[in-house]
Amino acid sequence: MINVAPLPLRTASVPRETAFSHMSRLAAANKVDLRDFGFELGIPFQRILNGERDMIRILALLGGTDHECLQHWSGTKLAGRRHELCGEIYPAKTIRSPEIRGCPICLKQDASSSERSPEHSMAIRGHWLVPHVTICLAHEHPLVPLWRETQLFARYDTVTQFRSIAPAIVAGEFDREIRELTDFDKWLETRLVDGPGNGWLDLHPLHAASTFCFLLGSARMRHETTAPSDVDPEDRWALLQMGYEVSRHGPKSITTALQRLQDLPGDPHQGPKAIYPVLYDRLSRDYADVPEYAPFRAILRDHLLETWPLNAGDDLLGEPVERRRLHSVRSASRETGIDPRRMRKMLESAGILNDVRHDAWAVFDADAAAPLLDSLTTLLPAKSFAEGLGMSRSQFDRLSEDGVLAPKLADTTTKNIWDPREGQAFIDSLLAGAEPLRQAQHGWEHISKSAARLKIRPGDIVKAIQQGRVRRVGNHSDFDGYKAIYVYHDEVSAALSDDGPAAMSLEIFAKTVGIGQPVFLNRLISNGHTTATLIRNPRTRAMQRYFAEVDSVQFHEKFYTYRTMSRAHGRSWQQMSALLAAADVYPFSPDGIDYGKLFLRAEVDSAVGYDCG
Repeated sequence: MINVAPLPLRTASVPRETAFSHMSRLAAANKVDLRDFGFELGIPFQRILNGERDMIRILALLGGTDHECLQHWSGTKLAGRRHELCGEIYPAKTIRSPEIRGCPICLKQDASSSERSPEHSMAIRGHWLVPHVTICLAHEHPLVPLWRETQLFARYDTVTQFRSIAPAIVAGEFDREIRELTDFDKWLETRLVDGPGNGWLDLHPLHAASTFCFLLGSARMRHETTAPSDVDPEDRWALLQMGYEVSRHGPKSITTALQRLQDLPGDPHQGPKAIYPVLYDRLSRDYADVPEYAPFRAILRDHLLETWPLNAGDDLLGEPVERRRLHSVRSASRETGIDPRRMRKMLESAGILNDVRHDAWAVFDADAAAPLLDSLTTLLPAKSFAEGLGMSRSQFDRLSEDGVLAPKLADTTTKNIWDPREGQAFIDSLLAGAEPLRQAQHGWEHISKSAARLKIRPGDIVKAIQQGRVRRVGNHSDFDGYKAIYVYHDEVSAALSDDGPAAMSLEIFAKTVGIGQPVFLNRLISNGHTTATLIRNPRTRAMQRYFAEVDSVQFHEKFYTYRTMSRAHGRSWQQMSALLAAADVYPFSPDGIDYGKLFLRAEVDSAVGYDCG
């Protein structure tokens, strides 16, 4: 049993005060430096920050306050970079944010109700640490940033921090316009105080449920603005409410909201990121391997499979689609060469299509329609064939001259010699494993423009992609078909240009295979794990390391990056990451040297059961 006597000089804790705030004020009341205070009394400040129960109990006894309240509102450090606060689990980075927020009205009341100086009286409440808490329910005042500090000890020494801003708080300089409480605000407060209720969202961990509300609310902002990402951070509360008012009612309500977003301007070829901004990106990348988000990912995934004309190889929340389940009138028209208006009439007559939406979204079962579509497929003249693939006539002519597009029939007097299915297969082959592009940032060029810059034929670039010599291919969400295919120009230049050495610089090779920093590649070469070729730089005339063909082959025979293993195994990098973690396969790091996210090919292939032959 702990036997600690209360200190002669104490300061009363306020409701919901955190242990670090109370310790800082207690040290100040005893006129002792916070670090020395903890050292002398055997309660190191770091252990208080970690929420160690025995340390907080001693602190409470010294301060003459309730240790259960301090514990509940302070948070406890757990394994795996997690913290528990109010019975809920959070990622450490959210609870340990460098920014400390608070309600200035509460802080002014702290100062006015105490005889001590304001910086000694103002206390940080535990619920202010929860990122989705945006308002003080007692005063209907938004939480405002108080200070931002990256250094841990300084961040939580509240007396020192308040010393510089307390006069401004008392003077009302931190006050903001009050707003009405939302249903989300009230639900979150109840959850923190009383625990989960009986609603659908209460079936899920609080942080994940709240984050999903924010993500869905962000996507729903498409009803209000074409740029949801431009919403002011101070309006985060509105996005949380927009997501909560839908999510609280469960999966059916959520899928209805997802469908309404599809009814807004926008086509499937733009990709789910454009239709569900923020929501799709976060669930497909940031939270792809986080179990708490699996139920929300499942709702979005099922909805996409049931309503989107996804083709084999398309990205579905970070995983490639294995086969087409749904066709749209547009996709079927493109694959068969039948005019969309005629296609719709025939599908409706056959009882296959019952969807009044426009051609891009009017979907039907691909398997059920397969016999009809096969019977309707017709050869096209060059003009219709090129238009169906999103090519200009000049682009089509160049690719045809280069031999990468070939007619179905030769030596014939008819113009209808081009098979639309082969054309679509050509486009699909170039986009397999392509990186989604929202915009063509520096370095990305369309195939035709990259070829023009290098004074080479576009067919040369196409062949290089098909042969694996050009690996970075982008799929631009604003375009469809051939127009959407972009390449990373520096890689193309290194692979095909006659102006420079017939090799890639280390920087370009690193970008091509997905190594984060060229320094890792340089380190790999210097330590003898792979080879490079010394070639004179044509501009600087200096000898430098390049990756010639032989070096590239040797590298790929020995190593994988997430990008190259994803392509080799036909799985997303998120899936590969999970598989490797389960098999205890770790990045290549002999002698503890960091080479980035680089893996031995043999270990990866063995772990996922890959047939190297």
